[in-house]
Amino acid sequence: MMVMLEEQVIVLWLCTAGLALGILSQQLSQQNCDVTISTQKGAARNGTFESPGFPLSYPDNVHCLYKFIGRDDQRVRIRFTYFALQGRYPLCENDFVDVYAQLQDEHEDLLDADLTGRFCGESMDNLPQLIVSTSNLLVLSFFTNDAKTNRGFQGSFEFFDDTVYQIGTEAPPRICGYTVRSEVQVAGYIVSPTYPGMYPDNLYCYYKLEGKLGQRIRIRFEEFILFHGGEYCPFDYVKIYDGHTIKSPVIGTFCGRYNASTVLFSTREALFFEFRTGQGRIEFGKPLIEQEADFSFDRKGFNITYEFSDEFVSLGFITGEATHVLGTECDQRILSQKESQGTITSPGYPANFQQGMLCHYYLDGLMDRQNLEKVKVDFTDFNIPGNMPYCAIGYIGQQEDTLLGRGEVKEKFCGNLRPPTLFSKGPRMVLALNTNAAVKGGKFVAKYKFITDYAIPGNSITEGKCLFHYESKLTKSGTFNSPRYPAKYPDKTQCEYILRPLAEEVLIINFDVLMFPETQVRDPNCRGSDYVAIYEEYRSNNYTMTERYCDKDFLPGPYATRNVVKVVFFSNDKDSNVGFKASFKFVTLPELSKRCDRHDIQSPGSGGKISSPQYPHKYSPLTACEWTVHASQPTHKILMEFTDLNMEGSATNCQHAVLKVYDDRNALRPMASLCGKYTERIAFTSARNSLTLRFITSPASLGARGFAISWTEILAPENCVQFQCAVNKYCISTGLKCNGDPNCGEDDDSDETAECPKSGGVKILHIAIGTSISSFFCIILLICGFYHHRKFRTERAPPDHDHVEVRYVSAPTGCNTTDRLLMEDRNDQNNTLTRNTDSPRCQKVSMV
Repeated sequence: MMVMLEEQVIVLWLCTAGLALGILSQQLSQQNCDVTISTQKGAARNGTFESPGFPLSYPDNVHCLYKFIGRDDQRVRIRFTYFALQGRYPLCENDFVDVYAQLQDEHEDLLDADLTGRFCGESMDNLPQLIVSTSNLLVLSFFTNDAKTNRGFQGSFEFFDDTVYQIGTEAPPRICGYTVRSEVQVAGYIVSPTYPGMYPDNLYCYYKLEGKLGQRIRIRFEEFILFHGGEYCPFDYVKIYDGHTIKSPVIGTFCGRYNASTVLFSTREALFFEFRTGQGRIEFGKPLIEQEADFSFDRKGFNITYEFSDEFVSLGFITGEATHVLGTECDQRILSQKESQGTITSPGYPANFQQGMLCHYYLDGLMDRQNLEKVKVDFTDFNIPGNMPYCAIGYIGQQEDTLLGRGEVKEKFCGNLRPPTLFSKGPRMVLALNTNAAVKGGKFVAKYKFITDYAIPGNSITEGKCLFHYESKLTKSGTFNSPRYPAKYPDKTQCEYILRPLAEEVLIINFDVLMFPETQVRDPNCRGSDYVAIYEEYRSNNYTMTERYCDKDFLPGPYATRNVVKVVFFSNDKDSNVGFKASFKFVTLPELSKRCDRHDIQSPGSGGKISSPQYPHKYSPLTACEWTVHASQPTHKILMEFTDLNMEGSATNCQHAVLKVYDDRNALRPMASLCGKYTERIAFTSARNSLTLRFITSPASLGARGFAISWTEILAPENCVQFQCAVNKYCISTGLKCNGDPNCGEDDDSDETAECPKSGGVKILHIAIGTSISSFFCIILLICGFYHHRKFRTERAPPDHDHVEVRYVSAPTGCNTTDRLLMEDRNDQNNTLTRNTDSPRCQKVSMV
């Protein structure tokens, strides 16, 4: 018992001693965890630092300060190589490290100092890659609580010479306000206050670059990495002004990433920089839950080199309506003053231009609801050393439309031969003059002109006018459209399109789009409306209108003619729409005649039928057919009535197939244009002694059944001795009565009913009686034959004896004699013959 008691006392004493030692150790760690590293006291220029007990867990409830103090001409930079603290960024409610890199005095109260950042967690992605102090001081403040611990942190430090940040003459505020003058230094660099370390939040710096009169300044972004918060740089940015102060014109506002290819020039002898930073950076358009830590963004800052010189291009060659493009060495922009014109020259003209420059000429035509222009350039003096087509040592060329001339030069010109006339494809033309590799100078002069661009394919008849021609000898097919299609056409505009086929050719026009304003009032004559009209040349330079379209809900059918055609587009001063787009094709007569031809039908005084090619099968694409029916007497007329009409399209869309009805062949405008499907009866009567049909399909037609027409010659009504229709009172040939086709016009069936029912009924009755009798005897014969066969059949004949049995059976009405004869050649009992008659009214008959 005594032994056990002694052992318990010893264990209790050991536990008490251990607890006391732990408390003592913790007190010692609280008192001794501060670290000061100072080169003023002989410390090394670089080394490492770490949390207490690293790589073991750090203790609870400690507050350690790590002070890095350099000489007055030094800065401090640190980098974390390992980091694992209890807590979650950015709340850091447990353990954390505070970084102070913007201190100005060693004894500055940290509670009032600017905090560079607070860090915790286990992700290195939430830490800055590099931290640089703004002075010779940097402090880390390490806090832990009594909750769970972790391994802590480790990092490296370095003291370095701060002369790299001595950019020029300091101005308030001391941290980053500088003036740089060319008489002190003609070339150098400007870096952000903590470059290449992470720049601080809420920073404002400015830099003045001031040269002598006649000098210009060139700057280059050697490295530029600022947080890109959006197009307008709402968080961090560098703004550059073309002058001495912020009241000068702005060259640009920059954030994000730029490299050494970004070069800017001042217009005169001064530039002014502003550098501002914000805080709480986010990425627009990204959900908050996916937002990254503010310090994970690369915020290295910038390194910009500068140079003062009076050798940069003098801008005196930019005259007239041209203005210098801010930030460029010699770029200029010319804005159209509505079909204006002028002259551009090489720098220094008539003297040779200097080597090593790149100048752009931006010529911008008008582009708005009412105006659209393109650019024309003609060279009047040209001599740029080099050899076509490579122009390796210098050139001028038409360049793709891009900002600051970053596009590709499609074609280069050099030598002493003048380039051809250049046209822009849109409202802007960009010319690039590059002499970076030139061995000697050159020069040029060119005249530019802004001309109205209607965005219409084709050959312009008069420059700047909406007049275009399309000739078969130049192209066999193509398109044309309203001005600026598919954009809305301008107000108060008229365009003409001349299409000229060769002899023995047919011109086919097909409208793919036709859209006029919704507010346009329906009017068959298109009065006061926007419209498209078609004119044909019947005599030299004498055009007659044949069709006009202005209905916003109607797409016209294909148009075919052998004449020269003029299409006219007109818009008023009211609303507009996208207008039209049409295609054309010149087709030879032999090619069209393969599908159908021109038909002249002379009436014998009665009637006949007309149908579409291949009816009732599908008609073909690219078809142009014509039928003209002539009456036998000048005083007679022609009636046409549709028995079937099944075509592509609808009542408002005849894009691919149309049937046009003309009063006669010489009529200029059709009586009607038909397409789609019709179930009601449609009839047309000529005003004179002929009627013409024109059937046209487009190259893209898919085909349909087509149409069938019954035509009738209407005889003189006086003292009609033939048949007179009961309702319409037409006098027609007696031979047309009861022929199964309509010949009296709409709402009049008297030619098929007036004198047909009685005789027709007798015939039907006779046919019915005959059919019934035949069917009765047929059934009797079948029954008798079957009975006789079952009762008197003999043994099967030997295989070498063929047996032929012929039977006559009555067949349904409509079968011919051959249909009634069924022959069965029986070789054995199982042979079966089945015969299908040709007549669709005959039924299948099987004999066994």
